[in-house]
Amino acid sequence: MKKIILSALAISCYIFGVAQSNTIVPKIIMNKNGIVQSVEYPDSIDNSKIPSSSVDFIKEILKPSENEEFKLEPSKNKRKDFVNEHYDQYCKGIKVEGAGYNFHFKNGKMFYAHGNYIKIENLSVTPSIPEERAKNCFIDFKNIPIDSVTGCISELLIKNISDELNPLPKLVYKIYLFANHENNNEVGYVDALDCKVLLAEPSILDWAATGTFATRYSGTCQAITQNYTGAFHLSDSTRGAIIHTWNLNGSINIQSRIELSDNNNNWTAAEHSATENDMGLDVHWALQQIYDRLNNVHGINSFNDNGFAIDAHIRYGTINDDRDNAGWNPTLNLLVFGDGAVKYRPIACIDAVAHEFGHGITDFQIGWGATGDPRAFHEGLSDIWGAIFESRIRPNSTWQMGEQIDLSYSCLRNIQNTNDPNARYKIANTFGSTQYNSGDSYVRSGVFSHWSYLLVNGGIGTNGVGSAYTVYGMGMDIVEDLIIEAVFNNFFG
Repeated sequence: MKKIILSALAISCYIFGVAQSNTIVPKIIMNKNGIVQSVEYPDSIDNSKIPSSSVDFIKEILKPSENEEFKLEPSKNKRKDFVNEHYDQYCKGIKVEGAGYNFHFKNGKMFYAHGNYIKIENLSVTPSIPEERAKNCFIDFKNIPIDSVTGCISELLIKNISDELNPLPKLVYKIYLFANHENNNEVGYVDALDCKVLLAEPSILDWAATGTFATRYSGTCQAITQNYTGAFHLSDSTRGAIIHTWNLNGSINIQSRIELSDNNNNWTAAEHSATENDMGLDVHWALQQIYDRLNNVHGINSFNDNGFAIDAHIRYGTINDDRDNAGWNPTLNLLVFGDGAVKYRPIACIDAVAHEFGHGITDFQIGWGATGDPRAFHEGLSDIWGAIFESRIRPNSTWQMGEQIDLSYSCLRNIQNTNDPNARYKIANTFGSTQYNSGDSYVRSGVFSHWSYLLVNGGIGTNGVGSAYTVYGMGMDIVEDLIIEAVFNNFFG
């Protein structure tokens, strides 16, 4: 109780700005049960108020019982200055589903911790029923013929199960069935003490399938979907990172997102183009191709190289400026794509998807800022990703960005011909040139992106400050490897 009161006092000081002593305190958020959900440590806070390690935070702030423990998951941190750690929660050796804590460090100093800690008291972790009986209970619950069940995956774990108004930790078997039956659309949680089915949830792991997509910009394509709740959805958990494409339906509120679905996995233009939902097909397919290129060729697993989920949202925006845009949200770590309004068609072509995906990579691996020259490099590198992936996946005009979506110009930016009169935006090709000094981040981005063009193709000419140059091209293979090495091995850090 004393801990709760002190934490609440810290919150009050934060809300009102400054404590009476002007002492800077951690910014703490707790749930209704007094359990700490997140702590932010401001840059100016006294180091003595910051736990020196994740283990110290767990001991000092969460204070688990002797039966509870937190286990550090393997990490692929590539940077020394930014380190992220994730701990899963266990009780007497049994994993607690959905429970754990994340810790973020900058230059060895913790600046943010957040997660879901479930307090567990007086819970037996010895099952009273065998796994086989739990499986059969769930089969009966779902009314699935036993002869249609070809296999089962089960796991003994602890899960918070809502009991009226109060969630209670329960020892359960998590049951996933392999059965060719229409009722097999959920994962079951069966009480390991009395065989009662406590919860059944839709399973995005259920029956991955190959769908046929009538995309807007890339013709007919094949992509992985998943069949649950009686339809096929733009979700893919067959890779090292889950890829999920959602529909915002003209909103900016992520909480309002809905699934994109098809009854027979043949996603035709007649069914989906009228509402512009077919742009989701382009996005979902492109994200799978981008992921596969990174993973299969370079061994890279998503933005963070550690399986971070890839969440994309189409038809973003209520006003024209939002609809005529696409972006990476660095706070929520997700992608959004507008359906076009005045300037553009639905923003879902390969280089646009790769450009925004590239922002996610840069945020995780490098962390360049959002203003000035760092922003210019951010945008330039994303255009480089756009060119690389477009050249590998389905080549169009590799060095023209957005050539398939612009309603009035041949493209948004031309990396090869930076002053292309038919491009919507002219970009600088030389650091310190008049164009560079007078331009915004997008104009300045051309220095970096045009550099990549010259590395690939070579070139002879005079740059923006009047100096002659001769560059011998190395080809896309070498440049792609160079960018991968530089980004994922901290050469830009």
